Amino acid sequence: MLVNVFRMLFIVAGGALLPVTSFAAGLCCQLSSGVQESMSGVAAPSTDQFSLQFTYSLTRMDKLKQGSETRSLDQAAATTPYTSLPVTMDMVKYTTTIGYGFSPDLKAFVAIPYLRNTMDMTMSLGVGMGWMDMSMEPVSGLGDITLMGLYRIYRDREIRPTEAVTVGFGLKTPTGSNTEISDTGSLVHAHMQPGTGSWDPLVSLIYTKMAGSILYQADGTYQYTTKSREGYEFGDSLALNLSGKYAVVKEFNVTAGLTYLHGGKASDSDGQYTDLTSLMDDPANTGGNSLWFSPGIQALPIRNGVIDLKVQVPVWERVNGIQLVSSYRLLLGLSYGF
Repeated sequence: MLVNVFRMLFIVAGGALLPVTSFAAGLCCQLSSGVQESMSGVAAPSTDQFSLQFTYSLTRMDKLKQGSETRSLDQAAATTPYTSLPVTMDMVKYTTTIGYGFSPDLKAFVAIPYLRNTMDMTMSLGVGMGWMDMSMEPVSGLGDITLMGLYRIYRDREIRPTEAVTVGFGLKTPTGSNTEISDTGSLVHAHMQPGTGSWDPLVSLIYTKMAGSILYQADGTYQYTTKSREGYEFGDSLALNLSGKYAVVKEFNVTAGLTYLHGGKASDSDGQYTDLTSLMDDPANTGGNSLWFSPGIQALPIRNGVIDLKVQVPVWERVNGIQLVSSYRLLLGLSYGF
């Protein structure tokens, strides 16, 4: 059983692959533009076999931060020039990931996401006239499909290896729409769009070690972003992870991990998504750094079948400007190898 656990290499992220992410509006969202939202325990396919995974993720954003300090809506309204402020945002992603094993060391994956984003806002009615709450129409659609290959460059032994190093190379494609229009006829916030409109390469490095009933892993993924045809460019992102998995019994594992996320500041060279009266539409309010803690459980109810449940919570973050940031992220994954 532990050999099967070892083969589960923390491979797919809801919409991207490996420890990384592609939305925006806050630190977690912006990173979401390609990698970061990871599920641990995706079964890697054996040689000449496929793996199939369905992942559900929910990111709840309901607090404002300026730098590393929490700000209330009243404080933001009184101390910033914005007349439109976000209150809450829910970002839901459904991802289907298909993997194929070309050899014991070479695996390939395609991740196909579908997103649904909703947001509540408050808008100023004018000086001394107060604020009005409103809800945006949900934005949904196919997201950016990611292709990735993983190659194991080192293992300590041929049979039942206990230590391995794997490298990964991938590409996030611009399959999702980034030109959705709001009810007012303007472009929806860039970070609420289903896609980014850009081709973004990414590279990963994974180290795994089995010690008794515990699987340790350290990995990192870097995503280099490019500019869309509309002139918007998400910041480059980096995810560094330390995680562990303990086999309690044959069919049940507990997991835990720490993830450091860095997202660069976005730019809007053509100004199509920029509105300096809206906090959400000011590129200065993008990017930053955060540290997340991720406890979880994993069940193996049938042969080649895996169920993963994970909660990710930020324990520290520092953002550029003022941003709506996450309270938690919930991930559920179902995978099967055949």
